[in-house]
Amino acid sequence: MTALFGITILIGGVLITLGCIFIVRHWIPEDIKGQASDSWAIFAFCGVLYALMVGFVLSYALSGYQSTNSDAGAEAQSLSGLSRVATLFGADSRDQIGHELICYARAVIDDEWPRMADGEQSELATAATDRLIRSVGGLGRTSPNNAALVSSLDRVRELSETRAARLQASTDNLPPMFWLFMVVGGFLLCLYATILAGRERPLGQFIYILPVALLLLSSVYLVAAFERPFSGPNAIEPSAMEASLESVTGFIPDPRADRPCP
Repeated sequence: MTALFGITILIGGVLITLGCIFIVRHWIPEDIKGQASDSWAIFAFCGVLYALMVGFVLSYALSGYQSTNSDAGAEAQSLSGLSRVATLFGADSRDQIGHELICYARAVIDDEWPRMADGEQSELATAATDRLIRSVGGLGRTSPNNAALVSSLDRVRELSETRAARLQASTDNLPPMFWLFMVVGGFLLCLYATILAGRERPLGQFIYILPVALLLLSSVYLVAAFERPFSGPNAIEPSAMEASLESVTGFIPDPRADRPCP
């Protein structure tokens, strides 16, 4: 998948380079091509300004990606921790909670995770969350002052909060103004570089402009890859939740907890 995106960036860079050369050779007057060194200073200033802006946007997108990955891990840890606390309750309550935890993990892995690539959530996972909350909350009628109940409620709250954060991250997008700046600004920067090299032979222009186009496309690609944490070649996988499901399934002593989910 990464190789495919690399080839796509290369092809896109070649097309942008050829397009810039075509525009400069046909529509830009000869007397403004390849101007003096002060034009190169302006180009350098524009390049630094563009790099700073892209660096800021990339840092913002990468921070959100890492935070989402951390939330997914915390969600899985809350699931495992809740299965351990559940052993402090009676057999029926313990196995009911274990069953709800298994159903929740299955719904998240099999149904919700693929949907998040399109910014959607799973009704199955939502229903599993509601059943889990009701099961744990119902224990308050039999052991209202139990420390295990307090810990379980905290774990359920953490599970709900981290799931909400994960779902929010699947729908968050960068402001359109950022994309406008990166795409239009990058193309204008590439076009400006082509004008400065406008008196070179076509091959010389191509060799000079192609690296600029590739760097610009790579920057935009990186921002796009980290902006959507659940799609693309760098998509976050449900590996932490899968490990928690395996842990919960093996830890709950009653095999009835592993029965089919609603």
